Amino acid sequence: MIDLMKPRVLTTLLICSSILTTSVTPVVAAVNQPGATPSAKVNRSAQPAAATRQSVAADAFMDLQLKNGQMLDVKGNTSWTKVGNPSAVRDTEAGGVLGFDGHSAFYTTFSDAQFGQLKNGMAIEAYFKYDPTANVTGEHEIFSSQQGGGFGLGVQNGKVIFYAHDGSGYKEPKGDLKVGHWVHAVGIIDKNKTASLYLDGKLVDSVAMPGDLKFANGTKDLVLGGDAAPGSHVQSLMNGRVKSARLYNHTLTAAQVAALNKEVTTTTHEVPHTDQAIETMFVGPKQVATGHTYALNVHARQMKFSESAPLTIDVVFDPTMLYFVDAERTLGGNQTQVRQVANGRLRITTTARLSPAQFRQYAQTRLAHINLHAKKQAGTTQIRFEQVSKDGNVQLGAAQTVQIAGKYALDYNGDGIIGVGDIVKAPIAKRAEVAKKAEIKPYKHVIVLTTDGGGNSFSPDGMYYAKGAGTPMWTTDRNIMNKRRNPYLMDLFNKKFAMSTTAQSVAPAISAQNYISMLHGRPWETLPAEYQGTNGSMGQEYFADFGKKRQLFPSVFKVLQQNNPTQGAAAFSEWGQIVNAIVEPDAAVKTKQSKSLESFKDVADYVGTTEFDNTSLVYMQSDYMDGQGHGHGWYNDNYWNQFSRYDAMFKRVMDQLEKTGHIHDTLVIANADHGGAGYGHGPNDAPDRDIFIALGGETVNSGHRLKGGSNSDITALILNALQVPRVPHMFNSNVFDESAFLKQTDLTKKDRDVEKVHFVRHENKADIKLSNLRDKRQLRAIDMRIDLAGRKVAKIKTKKGVKVLNRSVENGTLKLTLSVNKQTMQTLATVVFDKSAKNTSVQKAMAASQDGTEILVDLNNRNRKNAYLEPNAEEGQFDLNKPVAKPENNKPAKPENKPAKPENKPAKPDNQPATQVVKCQLQLLKAMPVLKVPLLHLLKVMTVVRRQRLTVRL
Repeated sequence: MIDLMKPRVLTTLLICSSILTTSVTPVVAAVNQPGATPSAKVNRSAQPAAATRQSVAADAFMDLQLKNGQMLDVKGNTSWTKVGNPSAVRDTEAGGVLGFDGHSAFYTTFSDAQFGQLKNGMAIEAYFKYDPTANVTGEHEIFSSQQGGGFGLGVQNGKVIFYAHDGSGYKEPKGDLKVGHWVHAVGIIDKNKTASLYLDGKLVDSVAMPGDLKFANGTKDLVLGGDAAPGSHVQSLMNGRVKSARLYNHTLTAAQVAALNKEVTTTTHEVPHTDQAIETMFVGPKQVATGHTYALNVHARQMKFSESAPLTIDVVFDPTMLYFVDAERTLGGNQTQVRQVANGRLRITTTARLSPAQFRQYAQTRLAHINLHAKKQAGTTQIRFEQVSKDGNVQLGAAQTVQIAGKYALDYNGDGIIGVGDIVKAPIAKRAEVAKKAEIKPYKHVIVLTTDGGGNSFSPDGMYYAKGAGTPMWTTDRNIMNKRRNPYLMDLFNKKFAMSTTAQSVAPAISAQNYISMLHGRPWETLPAEYQGTNGSMGQEYFADFGKKRQLFPSVFKVLQQNNPTQGAAAFSEWGQIVNAIVEPDAAVKTKQSKSLESFKDVADYVGTTEFDNTSLVYMQSDYMDGQGHGHGWYNDNYWNQFSRYDAMFKRVMDQLEKTGHIHDTLVIANADHGGAGYGHGPNDAPDRDIFIALGGETVNSGHRLKGGSNSDITALILNALQVPRVPHMFNSNVFDESAFLKQTDLTKKDRDVEKVHFVRHENKADIKLSNLRDKRQLRAIDMRIDLAGRKVAKIKTKKGVKVLNRSVENGTLKLTLSVNKQTMQTLATVVFDKSAKNTSVQKAMAASQDGTEILVDLNNRNRKNAYLEPNAEEGQFDLNKPVAKPENNKPAKPENKPAKPENKPAKPDNQPATQVVKCQLQLLKAMPVLKVPLLHLLKVMTVVRRQRLTVRL
């Protein structure tokens, strides 16, 4: 549940208020709905009372007004069609106006002759008020005809902009937008080849415009309340109100613009000053693990709109429990400042415009994202707002309570999991208790590395290729495939990882839809409409579970947090929508919006911190290839050239895992969210939807080609690796190809250089032995899961220096944990069964070295009668995994320069080199008591070796 403090009134400001208000009626006349009969169009001969001769507006080519609840061109030169439901609204300041809700507009279609009248100078005018609760960062048009050319008035990034295209690009004179106030905007192209913008009667900006006005491509529409769009007529729709809009087929002078401004403002009356209240809210997790980042989102909003006065508030916390790291993602950029004025006190000062929008609209209400760090002390702490007044510090509302979760009492190595490593680090008196709680988990961490726009790029059998912005085609032409310059990743994904090149994105093949599916464990299309976030909505508002007491679709981060609150998580993304919205703001996750091409570096740096030691999941998104696709086209020469940069970035993460030793306890998942074609993506076709999913880790079947897979499966892969049950809402999220992972009993095929546990059966007993030991890493404990195959354990015998810490049976499996004072290749323990040991086997085992390092050992289950050893011809070493038949002749051979040849020896193939006799080394003689076979048998075995020297691996 989101930890939302009750909004509190912070301060009262005496400021000017302008509020969008009251009665709304639909505009029904003078327009025609799409598909309406021609009779519904405006009668062009119908003329209202003529304007006075002194009015500049009288010379307008087009003059749009609201008359008797109807929007019409009072000049009678155009007819208009409405889209959506623009409304006639009664405004408290301007009277009757047109209201637009971001989903509605009017459009008219010009003739070539009408456009021709604008070529020798023109002006465009609008008197409007933009809704203060609406987004003004993206581009939204007021009165416009643009599409690869054209002209119009619009708003973007808090600015009013006059767009005019001269064939070489848009010229964009601009000025500050007063959101919530009536604004008179006039854009002019004059005979001096200049594009100028006037706001409220004054010139604010001019830009040279060398070329002639170029009109829009693919459309002849002019739109009020938005912009033109081929086919659908309208796009980039506005939220707000329009009093009037005019188009002139001639230029205007500064004096004429001033006269127009005076004319329109005489009918507008500003509302007097009024008191204004501000609400605040903390949004953050209820709980965080010690040693991890506590992410706090600080929100403020105006209860009614007004001109914002500077706001200063303090965030106060207990410095013995938390410390300040940094602040980022501030409202208005540099307009909001966060600084630590005292230990445990942060001061937030903002001059940014505060919005009355609801707190879910984070892009408008979040003052800052503050990173605090939980110290090692566990317990409950509080964070509160305060405001500094002349009479002292005044606390504003109830404090936010945060539970700092300490590590488990038996978690001595601090990784968030109780395992065999904790047995070694525990006091002797506690080791048996730890052994009873110990779990065998091959993976303690999962790292997901997503390449945005990366598509299906690493198949050794072929690749997509396009010329320029053409349609990508699958090719197996080696000359073209040589354009892919990713030797490191081709080797990593095809030989060391297991990879699917037949995976697909969820539909549609768009970023937000796929990231929601990845992190919330459900295909986007199966979510209720409220939860189907898009690129646009996730850039403005939190995921739809925000504020709900019962959250329906929690992310994988929340599932992991609930399963183990002593572990942390992190997310690094170059695309802000992921860390701002798709990952919930109250999830216990360290989030960072990485700079371009630096997300891999951020992950590698994080792996190198102690914070990673008890981190369960790190998610990462790199945005660069998506930008290359949109800017230059998918799968062309530029695309493949730029993709070569990813070898070094992936290698940086893998090298850090190797350096820290976490390569052995981390599952790495690499994937793409979508591909693309031309300059875009989204359709349900192969170049757009085909992606790769690659998996790397200790239990992964390296080099194996997987089948299928979807981005909605990423959550299931994460939870499966960390042994966390899936939750019911995670529909159609699966481990799509289970052949990706090997059982521990099959890990010997990977030829890892690790210690090996042998389970040697004979009669009604089984001996537990070790091999492939090394001096610098001394094993001190072994935790095993032994399949009893229906048997009962009669007793367990141990050798000197070996102790049974735990012996328990559950569901036919013996959990056996041994401590070892000194590692040896001799039998550690013998398990005695009530009957034959046939079919009993060790299925899982984890060992720990003297420093608590956990090792996923290899396993060898065998019968003693096949225990004779043969040398490994490839390695020149004895391999305990490969038994040979017992020799028939036990008599020693006569002393000769080489051992006697066995009778009936099969003829060698012609191409096989002759085998030489190898002199037995001192090391072999020392091994004889352990191996328990006659010297002659060993000499016979040695004859199969193809090398001059033989070493023995003990």
